Amino acid sequence: MNSINNSKQLVSIGLPVYNGEIFIRQAIDSLLAQDYENFELIISDNDSHDRTQEICMEYAAQDKRVRYQRCKTNMGAFWNFNHVFELSTGEYFMWASHDDYWESSYISTCLKAYELSKNIILAGTFCEAFDPEGKKETFIDPGLTTIGFSPQERFKKYKTAIHAGRHIGGIFYGVYKYSFLSTVLPLKKIVANDHLVLAELCLQGEFNTVKEKLVYKRYGGASTSHRNNARAQGINNELLIQFPYFVREILLQRIIFRTSNLLLSEKIKLSFWSLWNYSYVTCKLSAYRVLAFLKPWLKKIYFIRFNR
Repeated sequence: MNSINNSKQLVSIGLPVYNGEIFIRQAIDSLLAQDYENFELIISDNDSHDRTQEICMEYAAQDKRVRYQRCKTNMGAFWNFNHVFELSTGEYFMWASHDDYWESSYISTCLKAYELSKNIILAGTFCEAFDPEGKKETFIDPGLTTIGFSPQERFKKYKTAIHAGRHIGGIFYGVYKYSFLSTVLPLKKIVANDHLVLAELCLQGEFNTVKEKLVYKRYGGASTSHRNNARAQGINNELLIQFPYFVREILLQRIIFRTSNLLLSEKIKLSFWSLWNYSYVTCKLSAYRVLAFLKPWLKKIYFIRFNR
């Protein structure tokens, strides 16, 4: 198999941003320092009111790989994520958050990861999550590898992974094959829309996560709760905010039955498994909430009983 690293395939990096002056220099610097140089960096500024425009125009003037576009009005996060993809021209695509940063070998490592299987459509690496100030590691996201799995096995492994407690979607910011990603976009305006994108893609092809920590994500603010996430993305529908997993399950069911990569019997089996998985996770979360609510009262009862 020919080495992708020795080819000249263009990688498009889409960086949607709004008021990102604090961290965006670190993000852009780490992207421009990549040892794989054949890429375009598309920055879409959602009408920022800080120094984001000034900073980005400075980089665009210095490096021809940087394309900067500013919206006249704030079109919202979903529109901006979709917009940078629409502007891309590469065979491969990756999203970049303005407050993250990458080791210089990130892109080349992801492209090399494609060499393990002709069926890979998304590659990433281990991802370190840290607090907004960048001072304390929160956890390591081990990503997901599904090489050699059938479509239904890939779906099950992915859905199990997102409920494992240490998965923040680092693989979502990996390097995609453009032709496959284009079939599942635009992003839907719901909480955890990345879950739908990856669930649909894992029915189409394989994922590969390299066991090297090469990307760093700030974990805080909008990342800490569904309501914060919804607020940051302009979602006001209470059904979507209060019952994100329920809405997601309905859409996952539609993905299962729409795919052309499963037989009808396989779709039915996977549908029942997904419903069971949803019910199990929902009951488990409900039990945790009940225990958290009762814990102070149980402590009081215990104290009264054994300290008379």
